[in-house]
Amino acid sequence: MKLKTLALASMIAVASTGAIANDVITNPAVIGGTAYFGALHTDNVDFTDVFTFNVAGPVKANSSMITIGSGLQNIDFIWADLNGAALTLSPNGFVEFGSIGDTWLAGPLVLTVKGKSAAAGGTFASYSGTMNVTAVPEPETYAMMLAGLGIVGFLARRRRSV
Repeated sequence: MKLKTLALASMIAVASTGAIANDVITNPAVIGGTAYFGALHTDNVDFTDVFTFNVAGPVKANSSMITIGSGLQNIDFIWADLNGAALTLSPNGFVEFGSIGDTWLAGPLVLTVKGKSAAAGGTFASYSGTMNVTAVPEPETYAMMLAGLGIVGFLARRRRSV
């Protein structure tokens, strides 16, 4: 497994259009291939938040996000995707979530979240989530593993014949 690939997003770039997003997690700590993201919205308009996770090469990724709130603290998820693969969203309500299971992708990973915030008058609405990434071994890694297994097999056969 290449370490550069596991260095999943020492930085996440976030763009927000059409809404005011405050306290967006832009530099999450990546521990064991997991990164945290989130946004706090302070106005009641439609928003599009874009999170860019800087990973290199092919990866297996999954992600989930959640919002809990009602009234002015409500966020309704309208649509979300990870590199073009749609997240499954729950129906709008007090608790809403979205997720995508293990999906083979190539970095960088771009998570786009579209929604509607009800925040107004000093009351905020937020959501958060996690991105999990597993590095996919490159062909050189497989070649070295197969060569090692071949050598072990050759030595075992040689021992039996002696």
